[in-house]
Amino acid sequence: MVFFLLIFLFAFYMARRTAFIFGIGWKWLFLGLSVLAVVSLFAMMATRNQLEGWHALAVVLSVVVGVLLYMLISISLTDLINIFLHFTPKTYGLIVVSATVLVSAFGLVNASIPKLRTVEIAMPKLTQPVQLVQFSDVHLGHFRGKRNLQRLVDIANSTDAKALMITGDLFESLYNLNSATLEPLNKLKMPVYFVIGNHDTYVNADSVKKLMRLQGVNVLENEAKDFGELQIVGLEYMRPDDKSSDHMHASFGNRTIENTLSAIAIDSTRPSILLHHNPVGAEYAEKAGVGLYLAGHTHGGQLFPMNIINHYAFTYNSGLYSCGKMQVYTSEGSGTFGPPMRVGTRSEVTLVKLIPAK
Repeated sequence: MVFFLLIFLFAFYMARRTAFIFGIGWKWLFLGLSVLAVVSLFAMMATRNQLEGWHALAVVLSVVVGVLLYMLISISLTDLINIFLHFTPKTYGLIVVSATVLVSAFGLVNASIPKLRTVEIAMPKLTQPVQLVQFSDVHLGHFRGKRNLQRLVDIANSTDAKALMITGDLFESLYNLNSATLEPLNKLKMPVYFVIGNHDTYVNADSVKKLMRLQGVNVLENEAKDFGELQIVGLEYMRPDDKSSDHMHASFGNRTIENTLSAIAIDSTRPSILLHHNPVGAEYAEKAGVGLYLAGHTHGGQLFPMNIINHYAFTYNSGLYSCGKMQVYTSEGSGTFGPPMRVGTRSEVTLVKLIPAK
């Protein structure tokens, strides 16, 4: 109820301030903005569906959500500046429209160009340097498909990485959920390890895992596998412990990071890496002897001002952190959810350079 009240409040404010730009009465604009905002938000949340004719509508309405957000911010900032500079109506309208268009266009372009981000991590018990690459939150679906995955694979192949870690949310929709979309994985020069994320479960976790295994991917389901001197531990999407809340529909019964890790035979004398989609339960991983925890899920907030809010919402929001003797790296993700935009964050492929700790 509060959510819808806020939408109508923002729509009212935007309509009263910009009706003259569009040459219509503010009440009609208020009605139009309210309906557009509600419909677009529902469409954004329903992108996992593959209804007849749904694809084009899902794409357009998800973009509209981002445009409306930056229209609201543009109006707010212009009103603040207008207190001191007293713009003419024509100048006011030009500033609002230009800022909305430019920021939205930047967000679309910025999100579509993944960048290689390099992080160097000193790992205890490691005897030889090794490089790994990480994808997270690719969100294949209405906005991303085979071509986008091929771009990520090309970046991975351009490095000296010896293995690829995919930390969940590879898919977000039934659209593009097929073997053809995943064909670029066959061109990788390295083995792949994968764990599911919350969006993979929304789509169909079993289907996603089956398709990945058909591509020769190591799908980890609460188990550890050897890779050279490393142990790769992979957990399915779950809550950190039985005292924690839902954590985006984690629904694997009584499984938690706490009790699942205690049941896996992790050799504490060897360097180990934990893959889990959501960067939670780090204290349990550190207690189990894990040296590095790789995750995603947060998108770093993806869009301003959410990137600021996320720093307070997530303990491990973006980048490298320490948890006792363990390191936690949270990727901002290679794709997007909702508006296919990034403002204040970037789409990344992470090159993880592991070196022996002195």
